Amino acid sequence: MKFRAPTSSLLAALALFACSSNNGAQAPGGDSGGSSGSTSSPYTPGCSNAPACGSCGSCIQQCFCVEQDIDKCSTICTAPGTGGSSSVPPGGTTTPPTGTTTPPTGTTTPPTGTTTPPTGTTTPPTGTTTPPTGTTTPPTGTTTPPPTPPANELSITTVPFDVAPGAEEYKCQNFQNRAGQDIAIVKAQSFMSAGSHHMFVFDDPSFNTDTNAVADCSGSEFHDFLILSQQPQEVETYPAGVGRSLTQNTGLRVILHYLNNTSSTITGQVNAKFDWVQPSAVTYLAAQMELNQGILNVPPGTSTQSRTFSVPYDIDIMYAISHMHKRGTHFHAATNTNQVIYDGSVWDEPQPTLYDPPLTVSANSVITWSCDYDNQTGMTLTFGESAATNEMCILFAIFYPTAAGANQGKGLDSLL
Repeated sequence: MKFRAPTSSLLAALALFACSSNNGAQAPGGDSGGSSGSTSSPYTPGCSNAPACGSCGSCIQQCFCVEQDIDKCSTICTAPGTGGSSSVPPGGTTTPPTGTTTPPTGTTTPPTGTTTPPTGTTTPPTGTTTPPTGTTTPPTGTTTPPPTPPANELSITTVPFDVAPGAEEYKCQNFQNRAGQDIAIVKAQSFMSAGSHHMFVFDDPSFNTDTNAVADCSGSEFHDFLILSQQPQEVETYPAGVGRSLTQNTGLRVILHYLNNTSSTITGQVNAKFDWVQPSAVTYLAAQMELNQGILNVPPGTSTQSRTFSVPYDIDIMYAISHMHKRGTHFHAATNTNQVIYDGSVWDEPQPTLYDPPLTVSANSVITWSCDYDNQTGMTLTFGESAATNEMCILFAIFYPTAAGANQGKGLDSLL
C-alpha cells in the first residue's frame, strides 16, 4: 500500500451533474450521433437510446459506445455554463439520437436529417441545401462544430485500454501540466467510459512528465487529488471566490479502476477538464479531506467498522462522498454534534452530497465515520484495492478553511 503525505497542491468541487451507469458492453457502430450544439445532445440518458450500448446509460457512455472517442464525447456531453447545469435532458426522454429514422410513437414530425418538409411547407428545388421552412436543426452530416472550449481550460485524456470479460484493472497515466503558470481551478469535470468503478486525478510535482501510455498501478495509491469521481460523468463547480491552486511545476496523474462484469471486452478511458483563473481571482483555497481506514479487518458475517477524526479549525464543506467495496451495505459520517456529513447505502456508484450553502464544521469537532458490512465469504476481508476481494471505508470531502491563520489549500487526512 502506497500513501503519499499531502502536499500544497490543490483543486476540487461543488455543484455536480452525475448520471447513472449501465456498465454495459460497448459495441462499436450503431447510430451516428455527430456533434451537438451547446443546448442539446443526441446522446440522452434513457432506455430507448442506442440499445446496442446498454440501457439507461449516461450521455458519456451512450456517446462513447457509438463514437469510441472520449474527447469528442466529453465535448458533446459537457454541461454548458457554470453551476453544474446540463445540456442532457432527463432520463427516460423519447427524443431519438440524431440520424435515427424512426420518429417517437405518435409524433408527426419527421426525424432529423430527412428531406420530407413539414406539412404545408414548400419543397425546395432538388440539390439545394436550404433546410425545410421553420426547422432549426441542420441536415444530418453537416459540419457544425462542437462548442468551443473555454480559453482557460486544461484537458487531459488517457490512452484507451481493453478490459477483458470478468477482469478488474487498475491503470495510471501521468501528464505534464501544460497551463504554463500558477493557476486556480474553479471548475472540474470528468468523463468515464462504461465499466468504471472510480477515477482520481492526483497532483504532485513528481508526475510532471508525460508517460503517453497507461500502466498497471496500485489501487491503494493515494495523493492529493484534483477530482475524484465514482460516476460516469461529473461536474464540480466552486463557489465564487473559492478555487484550488495548481502550481506550474505540479503534474497530473490519472488512476482508473475498471471492473468488467459483462461477457464482452470493454474499453477503459477517461477525460478530465479543468477551468481556471488567475490565483489573484480567488480568496479561499479549497482542499480535500480523506478520512480512511487503512487498517481494516472485516470478519465473516455482519459487522460495523468505525474511526474518528478531530477537525483542527473551522471549515466549510462543499462536497462529501463515501467509498466502499462490494460487501459494504451502509456508510455514515457525522460530527459529535450530530451534523450528518454523508449517509448512503450504495457501494459501486454513490451519489455525492453537495452543500450550498456549505456545511460549517467548527474547530475541535469530532467526525465519526463508519461502514456496515455483510461478509458472506467465510473469510476475514482486509483493506485493499480489489472491489471483489477487499474492502474500504473512506470519507472523501472538499472543504475550505475559514478560520484566520488556517493553512489555505492544505488537505486534512487520516490514512490509518
